[in-house]
Amino acid sequence: MNRALLITSLVHGLLATALCGLALGLLLLPQQRRLQSSLAEGVISLNLAADGQLRLLNQPIAAAELPGLLTDHLRRRRLARLRLVPDPDTPWGEVRRLLSQLESLPLSLEIQLPGPSPAAG
Repeated sequence: MNRALLITSLVHGLLATALCGLALGLLLLPQQRRLQSSLAEGVISLNLAADGQLRLLNQPIAAAELPGLLTDHLRRRRLARLRLVPDPDTPWGEVRRLLSQLESLPLSLEIQLPGPSPAAG
């Protein structure tokens, strides 16, 4: 009796782990595909958080490292566009500060403005 209960518990644990793995894969796969498709098009996404933190290709980076990383990327690929994606709560002054830092780089720059926030009700 004890052995059957142990085996049943083990099987249920393995099934739960497999379901969690499948759910995580289904959640992350579309994000990975979107990242790969934008890279294939020559678009580099740079996310700017409201507190000023930067994420380049979904990896956190320091603002001081940004010009060097982008220059390295430009050497490997000739055509590149930088897509700046600020969070909805990011102050516009923070966006302008980053834009002035990026002016010296020889790449096209586009800003993806956040959508309107839902009305509080």
